[in-house]
Amino acid sequence: MKVGKIIKNNQPDIYIKLEKHNKKKKEKLSERDLKQLMGNYRYKRGPGGAIRQVGFGGK
Repeated sequence: MKVGKIIKNNQPDIYIKLEKHNKKKKEKLSERDLKQLMGNYRYKRGPGGAIRQVGFGGK
C-alpha cells in the first residue's frame, strides 16, 4: 500500500493540503540557465538529451 493511500484514508484533510501543494507549477529552465547554474563543472549531453555531470572543472 502506498503512503498516499494511507494518508488519504487516515487523514483526508492533510491529504488535500498536500495535493494542493504538489500541483504548483514547476519552473522550467533553459539550457543557458542550466549551464550558468552548473558553473565550473564539466558536463555532457547523455542519451535522450539529459545533461549529466562528468567531473569537476578544476583550475
